[in-house]
Amino acid sequence: MVEDPKIRNASGRGELVRVAITEIERDPSSYVDPQGFVFHWKGRLFRCVYPAARPLFNGMAEDGTLDHLITEQNIVSTWPADITLAGHESALILEHEKLSPVTFCSEWCPSMLQAATRRTLDLQNDLIDRGLGLQDAYPWNVVFDGPSPKFVDVTSISKGDPTSLWPAQEQFESFFYRPLALSAEGKGAVARALLSNNIEGVSLPLFHRLMSAGYRWRHPGAGLVLLIDRFLQGSPRAKEKVYKFSEDAARNVSAEARKAFIRRLRARIDALRFEDADDPWKTYYFELGSEVDPAAKLSAVEEILRRLKPETVLDLGCNTGVFSLLAARGGAKVAAVDSSEACIEGVYAAACRENVMISPVVSDVVCPTPGGGYMGAQYAPLWDRLRSDVVLCLGLMHHLHINGRQSFERIARLLDATAQKAVIFEFVAMDDANVPRISGRRPIDYDQASVEAALRTVFPRIERVASDRPTRCLFVCER
Repeated sequence: MVEDPKIRNASGRGELVRVAITEIERDPSSYVDPQGFVFHWKGRLFRCVYPAARPLFNGMAEDGTLDHLITEQNIVSTWPADITLAGHESALILEHEKLSPVTFCSEWCPSMLQAATRRTLDLQNDLIDRGLGLQDAYPWNVVFDGPSPKFVDVTSISKGDPTSLWPAQEQFESFFYRPLALSAEGKGAVARALLSNNIEGVSLPLFHRLMSAGYRWRHPGAGLVLLIDRFLQGSPRAKEKVYKFSEDAARNVSAEARKAFIRRLRARIDALRFEDADDPWKTYYFELGSEVDPAAKLSAVEEILRRLKPETVLDLGCNTGVFSLLAARGGAKVAAVDSSEACIEGVYAAACRENVMISPVVSDVVCPTPGGGYMGAQYAPLWDRLRSDVVLCLGLMHHLHINGRQSFERIARLLDATAQKAVIFEFVAMDDANVPRISGRRPIDYDQASVEAALRTVFPRIERVASDRPTRCLFVCER
């Protein structure tokens, strides 16, 4: 096959040798894009761009737009592939940098969704000057690379529509603005739950019911739009007339008017503030008794990580992210999971501040994000995405066993499913001062030997290391 010189030169890569392939794994979330689809092959990530869209992307490569967007707008690194796809011989095949771990908007804290929204709006604003635009406004088009949101749906870029301020505006409202406005009223959990509906997001009627009376009073226009929408939905004839009028009245909208519209959307997003939630777990490390030596545990975990040399780490129940930061500073790529939105907000802020590779996730360790989308198979479940070399399970055992009602055999299965090589597991004795604070209201009975025996069913090599107080110790569990 002859490589397209426009794409090759823009990528800055050398001559390519084409390999024809027939068996691929089409990404289950890539099924509706009119310009192409994403697929996997030999652990690599590719995009098939249909022949009709190929001139657009050839042009973007030739005039430097693609390189500009990668450098200035943080879209995913993209280059020409060294393969051709059977049945799509005339298509353009691009390869993308493969980001991991992949997290979804239903797992992001409000500040992460806000950052993804800004990335989308800034990209749209940049594209307008180039006669281009985003055909959709969808948070699944963004993947966090550590604390940095990267736009990954390259074929969402299309020729701009000069007859509209932005065709994707309603999708923007449903998946970006309304969830963020709910979060600004302290309803982040509600927003994340609604975002699990990847087709509808947060509809206007539901949003209006959920928002406070104060919001509705300050934003009367939203109520008016809702009334008009209800009228049109109940009157098909009137709805048809409105659509016909809109088509007949369509006029070209200047680039400057479209950019001004995006700037107004950006100002709405920037104006949203997220209250610092009153969460007792945020202050946990500031309320430790004199018998606790936090530096001892930090030092022990740091030494263990130095010996294990993990490339990836999963911090279960990360709390304020003390150990996530420790692992990330040591060079690991870290996924930090906690059910506390407030804690994850703090972890995300710290990751941004230090620019370390931490992917924060709001999810319950006992009830993690399941598979989602169509037939529950469009988006992989959380543990399939976060499996890591080393798992940190620190200060969590008693929560899993008492509040979470999980036996130690079941906890061992969780660690088996998430750890590729090793686990740093903190044993918490029944006479630990924190155990009575957990309202399990059921009889519990365990000791160090029984917990260790359960872990040995998965990890045959276990080493004991002192933790930060006499009632605790660290089990370094290796396969």
